[in-house]
Amino acid sequence: LSSLSRVVLPALQLCEISLKRFLSRLSFEFIQEPTMDSWLKERLSKYLCFEVPDDMVSYILELRSPQDLDNYFSTLLDSGNPEHVGFLNEFKQRLRKSPGDGGGRGGGGGAGGKGQKGGKSQPKQQPVKVEPVQPEQSSSTTTTKKRTKYVNLYDQEGRANVVLLKGRHLCDCQAAKHKLVNNCLQCGRIVCEQEGSGPCLFCGNLVCTEEEQRMIDSSSKKGDNLRRTLMDQNRPKGWEEAVATRNRLLEYDRNSEKRTTVIDDESDYFKSNSVWLSDAERKKLEKLEVEMREKKHTSRLAKAVTLDFAGRQVIDAPQVDVEDEILKRIAQSVVEETAAESKAKQGWNRRQPDADLSDDIHPGIVGEAPVFINVGSALSGSKHPAVPSALNPGYDGVYSKVQDKEFLEMSDLRHCISMHQPWASLLVAGIKKHEGRTWYSSHRGRLWIAATVKPVELEQVRQMENFYRVLYNDESIQFPSQYPTGCLLGCVSVQDVLPQEEYRKQFPEGESESPFVFVCTDAQELPIRFPVRGQHKIYTLDPKIHTAAVKSLTRLSKLKAEE
Repeated sequence: LSSLSRVVLPALQLCEISLKRFLSRLSFEFIQEPTMDSWLKERLSKYLCFEVPDDMVSYILELRSPQDLDNYFSTLLDSGNPEHVGFLNEFKQRLRKSPGDGGGRGGGGGAGGKGQKGGKSQPKQQPVKVEPVQPEQSSSTTTTKKRTKYVNLYDQEGRANVVLLKGRHLCDCQAAKHKLVNNCLQCGRIVCEQEGSGPCLFCGNLVCTEEEQRMIDSSSKKGDNLRRTLMDQNRPKGWEEAVATRNRLLEYDRNSEKRTTVIDDESDYFKSNSVWLSDAERKKLEKLEVEMREKKHTSRLAKAVTLDFAGRQVIDAPQVDVEDEILKRIAQSVVEETAAESKAKQGWNRRQPDADLSDDIHPGIVGEAPVFINVGSALSGSKHPAVPSALNPGYDGVYSKVQDKEFLEMSDLRHCISMHQPWASLLVAGIKKHEGRTWYSSHRGRLWIAATVKPVELEQVRQMENFYRVLYNDESIQFPSQYPTGCLLGCVSVQDVLPQEEYRKQFPEGESESPFVFVCTDAQELPIRFPVRGQHKIYTLDPKIHTAAVKSLTRLSKLKAEE
């Protein structure tokens, strides 16, 4: 065994050494430098920051003249970048070293030791074609026929070679690169040879050369045919979409003032507690508000009459709309403050160039008063069959502003009023619908009802219950079982506050005889009573009590909806 091991081990070591040499020689044959195509594609993609197509690489490899290479790469690479200049020089050196065909490197491996003798042996080996290389050459020859040839449109200076595309195409060279056709007499566009004779690509006016214009002006049949031919030319692709976009942008610019107008709801009415008012303006508005309220709700006894002894008649003094007069004064002050702004807005696209007032002011306050025409009389052949538009040219028939009544009806401003029992509970229960007062209020919308601390009298409760049974002629009315005091009972919605005269016209059999009547609807009773302390007239509820009351009503409405 020892003698056998002495013979076998050296033999195995020799086999291992020969195997390593064979593998290293095999790996050396397979490890080759990258081809010119892959190297050029990789470097160009790196410098141009995009994937270079194979057709472009094959076209570059076909260029052999250094001048052609410089002209082509001047449009792709930066001559001031050292990396780009180094790449171009290296590419030229590789082109000089590489043979004309692609089989030089593959033939060197199959020729044995003949390739190492010198440069003279290479021409002799060129006719010898190795079989693995032939499919590559045949495939390259077939693919070169289908490849797209890239042509450099301009030379190094960019002026000598000018390409003229087939057909009419939009060009902004202004006859600097192409020949001049003419100028458009309507919009002034400079039309070059690339755009050609025909309708202007901007305004559609006919643009042609001087010779064509002379022929058209000759009024001959040939000139008419030429004009018809030029005008019937097909528009460039996308021309209709461009014209539609232009018209849409012009329309936007034309009505931009109307579309971007900021509607200020407070311009319809004035508020003395606005945060945007100065102290002087706030005092002035408060004074006007008090004056308007005093004159509007003054006693009817202080009425001026004229005694005509000759004619034996009594003439009432003309009724002056005090509110309208005061509102006109307020509107006049607003116009004076914004006079400069209103004059600046009187541009080319205003609807009324001669108007002195802003369109944001309500037409019922400033300008000609609106004329009321009864619809029934108009339908039956009245003297005024329709409203003339000349009476109020600034009014288009639609107001997009939020009026104060609707705004107050849909908002809850925590306003509350205190009432004695049993009227408070009857109002919240929906039995009592009209509440009378000696004073007027502009409040509209939700109004919370609170009961005063005055204890209720049973005799008064019986009288009121009998009164409403007779009023509604219904003996089955369900009255409240109790009349608590000193607490918040619920809320109602105030639709209107009417003077006694108007109230009698709308409700001839109304229950109230007070000077001013609150017309209430949508009564809601709270499931939980919240203790409150009443105040005079209409006051503001505590925020915490108001939040709790609103939540209880919301929860009650959800329970009713589920049932």
